[in-house]
Amino acid sequence: MGARFPDLKELGPVAAHEWRTLRSLNLAYVDLRHEWEAACLKTDGLRVKLDVVEEYATPDLRYQHHLAALGELYDSADVYERQASALTWRSASAAVVLGMTVLDRLVCDRPPLAESLVEKLSTHEPTLGTLREVCDAPYERLIAARADDHYGTEAKAREELLGLLRGAAYNLEHIEIGGRRLNALEIDDCQLSVTSPALQDPLWDDLLRPMLTLAESVPYAIARWLDRGSVSDAQRGD
Repeated sequence: MGARFPDLKELGPVAAHEWRTLRSLNLAYVDLRHEWEAACLKTDGLRVKLDVVEEYATPDLRYQHHLAALGELYDSADVYERQASALTWRSASAAVVLGMTVLDRLVCDRPPLAESLVEKLSTHEPTLGTLREVCDAPYERLIAARADDHYGTEAKAREELLGLLRGAAYNLEHIEIGGRRLNALEIDDCQLSVTSPALQDPLWDDLLRPMLTLAESVPYAIARWLDRGSVSDAQRGD
Protein backbone atom coordinates (compact mmCIF):
# COMPACT_ATOMS: atom_id res chain seq x y z
CA MET A 1 0.00 0.00 0.00
CA GLY A 2 1.32 3.43 -0.91
CA ALA A 3 1.72 6.44 1.31
CA ARG A 4 -1.53 7.81 2.68
CA PHE A 5 -0.10 11.11 3.91
CA PRO A 6 2.33 13.54 2.25
CA ASP A 7 5.88 13.68 3.53
CA LEU A 8 6.67 17.38 3.80
CA LYS A 9 10.25 18.46 4.40
CA GLU A 10 9.33 22.12 4.92
CA LEU A 11 6.05 23.17 6.53
CA GLY A 12 6.30 26.84 5.60
CA PRO A 13 3.24 28.67 6.98
CA VAL A 14 1.74 25.46 8.35
CA ALA A 15 2.31 25.20 12.10
CA ALA A 16 3.94 22.02 13.37
CA HIS A 17 1.06 21.32 15.75
CA GLU A 18 -1.43 21.60 12.87
CA TRP A 19 0.49 19.16 10.66
CA ARG A 20 1.33 16.65 13.40
CA THR A 21 -2.30 16.53 14.48
CA LEU A 22 -3.48 15.94 10.90
CA ARG A 23 -0.91 13.14 10.63
CA SER A 24 -2.10 11.60 13.89
CA LEU A 25 -5.73 11.65 12.73
CA ASN A 26 -4.68 10.14 9.41
CA LEU A 27 -3.05 7.19 11.17
CA ALA A 28 -6.21 6.73 13.20
CA TYR A 29 -8.78 6.71 10.41
CA VAL A 30 -6.63 4.64 8.04
CA ASP A 31 -6.28 1.84 10.62
CA LEU A 32 -9.89 2.18 11.71
CA ARG A 33 -11.03 1.95 8.09
CA HIS A 34 -9.21 -1.37 7.72
CA GLU A 35 -10.90 -2.69 10.86
CA TRP A 36 -14.32 -1.49 9.71
CA GLU A 37 -13.97 -3.00 6.25
CA ALA A 38 -12.83 -6.31 7.75
CA ALA A 39 -15.82 -6.22 10.10
CA CYS A 40 -18.14 -5.63 7.14
CA LEU A 41 -16.76 -8.73 5.41
CA LYS A 42 -17.27 -10.77 8.57
CA THR A 43 -20.89 -9.69 9.09
CA ASP A 44 -21.67 -10.17 5.38
CA GLY A 45 -20.25 -13.70 5.50
CA LEU A 46 -22.20 -14.59 8.64
CA ARG A 47 -25.38 -13.16 7.13
CA VAL A 48 -24.99 -15.45 4.12
CA LYS A 49 -24.43 -18.45 6.40
CA LEU A 50 -27.51 -17.54 8.43
CA ASP A 51 -29.64 -17.31 5.30
CA VAL A 52 -28.49 -20.78 4.24
CA VAL A 53 -29.06 -22.32 7.67
CA GLU A 54 -32.49 -20.71 8.00
CA GLU A 55 -33.56 -22.49 4.80
CA TYR A 56 -32.95 -25.99 6.13
CA ALA A 57 -33.23 -25.48 9.91
CA THR A 58 -35.85 -27.68 11.51
CA PRO A 59 -38.89 -25.86 12.87
CA ASP A 60 -38.49 -27.82 16.09
CA LEU A 61 -36.97 -25.36 18.56
CA ARG A 62 -35.17 -28.20 20.33
CA TYR A 63 -32.84 -28.70 17.36
CA GLN A 64 -31.87 -25.21 16.32
CA HIS A 65 -28.47 -25.04 17.98
CA HIS A 66 -26.66 -24.25 14.72
CA LEU A 67 -29.01 -21.43 13.85
CA ALA A 68 -28.92 -20.01 17.37
CA ALA A 69 -25.12 -20.11 17.56
CA LEU A 70 -24.65 -18.39 14.22
CA GLY A 71 -27.33 -15.85 15.10
CA GLU A 72 -25.60 -14.96 18.36
CA LEU A 73 -22.25 -14.65 16.62
CA TYR A 74 -23.76 -12.48 13.90
CA ASP A 75 -25.29 -10.15 16.48
CA SER A 76 -21.90 -9.69 18.16
CA ALA A 77 -20.19 -9.11 14.81
CA ASP A 78 -22.84 -6.58 13.85
CA VAL A 79 -22.28 -4.64 17.07
CA TYR A 80 -18.52 -4.60 16.43
CA GLU A 81 -19.01 -3.45 12.83
CA ARG A 82 -21.13 -0.54 13.99
CA GLN A 83 -18.58 0.41 16.66
CA ALA A 84 -15.73 0.31 14.11
CA SER A 85 -17.82 2.36 11.70
CA ALA A 86 -18.61 4.97 14.36
CA LEU A 87 -14.96 5.32 15.41
CA THR A 88 -13.87 5.63 11.78
CA TRP A 89 -16.53 8.26 11.20
CA ARG A 90 -15.47 10.30 14.22
CA SER A 91 -11.79 10.34 13.20
CA ALA A 92 -12.43 11.00 9.51
CA SER A 93 -14.97 13.76 10.08
CA ALA A 94 -12.70 15.45 12.65
CA ALA A 95 -9.82 15.24 10.17
CA VAL A 96 -11.94 16.86 7.45
CA VAL A 97 -12.93 19.76 9.67
CA LEU A 98 -9.38 20.35 10.93
CA GLY A 99 -7.80 19.90 7.51
CA MET A 100 -10.27 22.13 5.71
CA THR A 101 -9.92 24.78 8.43
CA VAL A 102 -6.13 24.77 8.09
CA LEU A 103 -6.31 24.86 4.29
CA ASP A 104 -8.90 27.62 4.29
CA ARG A 105 -6.82 29.80 6.57
CA LEU A 106 -3.87 29.29 4.19
CA VAL A 107 -6.00 30.26 1.21
CA CYS A 108 -7.29 33.31 3.07
CA ASP A 109 -3.82 34.15 4.46
CA ARG A 110 -4.78 33.87 8.13
CA PRO A 111 -2.41 32.98 11.00
CA PRO A 112 -2.02 29.41 12.33
CA LEU A 113 -4.75 27.96 14.48
CA ALA A 114 -4.24 28.08 18.23
CA GLU A 115 -3.13 24.79 19.75
CA SER A 116 -6.24 24.73 21.93
CA LEU A 117 -8.48 25.02 18.85
CA VAL A 118 -6.55 22.28 17.02
CA GLU A 119 -6.96 20.01 20.02
CA LYS A 120 -10.68 20.75 20.24
CA LEU A 121 -11.27 20.10 16.53
CA SER A 122 -9.28 16.88 16.55
CA THR A 123 -10.67 15.29 19.71
CA HIS A 124 -14.39 15.99 19.25
CA GLU A 125 -16.70 14.63 16.58
CA PRO A 126 -17.93 17.66 14.61
CA THR A 127 -21.59 18.53 14.64
CA LEU A 128 -23.68 18.20 11.51
CA GLY A 129 -23.84 21.99 11.22
CA THR A 130 -20.04 22.27 11.40
CA LEU A 131 -19.63 19.67 8.66
CA ARG A 132 -22.11 21.48 6.44
CA GLU A 133 -20.30 24.79 6.99
CA VAL A 134 -16.86 23.33 6.25
CA CYS A 135 -18.06 21.57 3.09
CA ASP A 136 -19.79 24.71 1.84
CA ALA A 137 -17.82 27.98 1.45
CA PRO A 138 -14.34 26.72 2.49
CA TYR A 139 -14.59 23.75 0.12
CA GLU A 140 -15.73 26.09 -2.67
CA ARG A 141 -12.78 28.40 -1.98
CA LEU A 142 -10.44 25.41 -2.14
CA ILE A 143 -11.73 24.46 -5.59
CA ALA A 144 -11.48 28.05 -6.82
CA ALA A 145 -7.94 28.44 -5.43
CA ARG A 146 -6.73 25.26 -7.12
CA ALA A 147 -8.07 26.37 -10.50
CA ASP A 148 -7.50 22.87 -11.91
CA ASP A 149 -10.95 21.32 -11.63
CA HIS A 150 -11.35 21.44 -15.41
CA TYR A 151 -13.87 18.61 -15.56
CA GLY A 152 -15.84 19.64 -12.49
CA THR A 153 -14.93 16.44 -10.62
CA GLU A 154 -14.17 18.18 -7.34
CA ALA A 155 -17.19 20.44 -7.64
CA LYS A 156 -19.42 17.42 -8.23
CA ALA A 157 -17.93 15.62 -5.21
CA ARG A 158 -18.63 18.70 -3.10
CA GLU A 159 -22.25 18.88 -4.24
CA GLU A 160 -22.74 15.18 -3.59
CA LEU A 161 -21.28 15.50 -0.10
CA LEU A 162 -23.49 18.49 0.69
CA GLY A 163 -26.45 16.49 -0.59
CA LEU A 164 -25.62 13.61 1.72
CA LEU A 165 -25.30 16.01 4.65
CA ARG A 166 -28.71 17.47 3.78
CA GLY A 167 -30.01 13.91 3.66
CA ALA A 168 -28.69 13.25 7.16
CA ALA A 169 -30.42 16.43 8.37
CA TYR A 170 -33.66 15.30 6.70
CA ASN A 171 -33.46 11.93 8.45
CA LEU A 172 -32.90 13.68 11.77
CA GLU A 173 -36.03 15.74 11.19
CA HIS A 174 -38.06 12.53 11.21
CA ILE A 175 -36.55 10.97 14.32
CA GLU A 176 -38.14 11.49 17.72
CA ILE A 177 -35.63 12.07 20.51
CA GLY A 178 -36.98 12.34 24.01
CA GLY A 179 -40.51 12.05 22.63
CA ARG A 180 -40.27 14.99 20.22
CA ARG A 181 -38.83 16.09 16.88
CA LEU A 182 -35.70 18.23 16.77
CA ASN A 183 -35.77 21.76 15.39
CA ALA A 184 -33.27 23.06 12.81
CA LEU A 185 -30.83 24.46 15.38
CA GLU A 186 -30.84 21.23 17.37
CA ILE A 187 -30.23 19.21 14.20
CA ASP A 188 -27.22 21.35 13.31
CA ASP A 189 -25.89 20.75 16.83
CA CYS A 190 -26.15 16.95 16.53
CA GLN A 191 -23.19 14.59 16.41
CA LEU A 192 -24.31 11.78 14.15
CA SER A 193 -22.65 8.94 16.07
CA VAL A 194 -24.35 10.13 19.26
CA THR A 195 -27.79 10.83 17.81
CA SER A 196 -28.14 7.85 15.46
CA PRO A 197 -30.77 5.38 16.78
CA ALA A 198 -29.22 2.07 17.83
CA LEU A 199 -31.67 -0.15 15.94
CA GLN A 200 -31.47 1.70 12.62
CA ASP A 201 -28.81 2.08 9.98
CA PRO A 202 -26.24 4.66 11.13
CA LEU A 203 -27.01 8.21 10.04
CA TRP A 204 -23.41 8.52 8.84
CA ASP A 205 -23.57 5.32 6.77
CA ASP A 206 -23.69 6.94 3.31
CA LEU A 207 -21.33 9.71 4.39
CA LEU A 208 -18.45 7.59 5.65
CA ARG A 209 -16.70 6.69 2.39
CA PRO A 210 -16.84 10.17 0.82
CA MET A 211 -15.72 11.67 4.13
CA LEU A 212 -12.75 9.30 4.21
CA THR A 213 -11.87 10.27 0.65
CA LEU A 214 -11.98 13.96 1.51
CA ALA A 215 -10.01 13.45 4.72
CA GLU A 216 -7.18 11.78 2.80
CA SER A 217 -7.20 14.36 0.01
CA VAL A 218 -6.97 17.50 2.16
CA PRO A 219 -3.36 17.00 3.41
CA TYR A 220 -2.28 16.54 -0.21
CA ALA A 221 -4.16 19.72 -1.13
CA ILE A 222 -2.22 21.51 1.62
CA ALA A 223 1.04 20.07 0.28
CA ARG A 224 0.20 21.26 -3.24
CA TRP A 225 -0.62 24.71 -1.89
CA LEU A 226 2.73 24.91 -0.10
CA ASP A 227 4.57 23.65 -3.17
CA ARG A 228 2.87 26.23 -5.36
CA GLY A 229 3.85 28.94 -2.89
CA SER A 230 7.47 27.76 -2.92
CA VAL A 231 7.52 27.88 -6.71
CA SER A 232 6.07 31.39 -6.70
CA ASP A 233 8.67 32.55 -4.15
CA ALA A 234 11.47 31.07 -6.25
CA GLN A 235 10.17 32.78 -9.38
CA ARG A 236 10.02 36.12 -7.58
CA GLY A 237 13.59 35.57 -6.41
CA ASP A 238 14.71 35.04 -9.99
